[in-house]
Amino acid sequence: MIRKFSVGLCSLCLMICVGVLLLGPAPALGREEHQGHGHEAPHGGILNVIGKELAHVEVLIEGDTLEAWFVGGGQDTGRSVRIKAAEIPLKVASPGKGEMKLVLRASPLKLAGEKAGDCSHYVAKAKWLSEVKEFEARGEVIIKGIREKLIIRHPGGYDPIHGKESH
Repeated sequence: MIRKFSVGLCSLCLMICVGVLLLGPAPALGREEHQGHGHEAPHGGILNVIGKELAHVEVLIEGDTLEAWFVGGGQDTGRSVRIKAAEIPLKVASPGKGEMKLVLRASPLKLAGEKAGDCSHYVAKAKWLSEVKEFEARGEVIIKGIREKLIIRHPGGYDPIHGKESH
């Protein structure tokens, strides 16, 4: 009886291992999907759609520092997308603060072979970032060879594609 059970258990383990190899691991519990349509922010930030979901910019703010990662469009948010710019200037509007300027500066991911002027990661620092609760930043970026408006809304994100100006 024990031998039949252990053989059956081994077969079950083998089937599970083959399933994981073929299908990949089960999704992690507790990770929230981006507004119910399958987008995930791989760095724990807020996603903002670029163009007609050509790509996304994920934004994470900690204190006076804003980090931005350019990632794929659609549900391909786990893939980095490089931008050919050393800096990306933004005009920022925040309720009660008026218009401010913010410059995203290239911060290459060296392990990914990135360099300034050809990278997916950008950083900006400004004292007012730690003082505002919400803002909208606007600029332009050439992504995948196409000039697109860059709109970053914090904290809600920007997604006009799925019928929501903010999410």
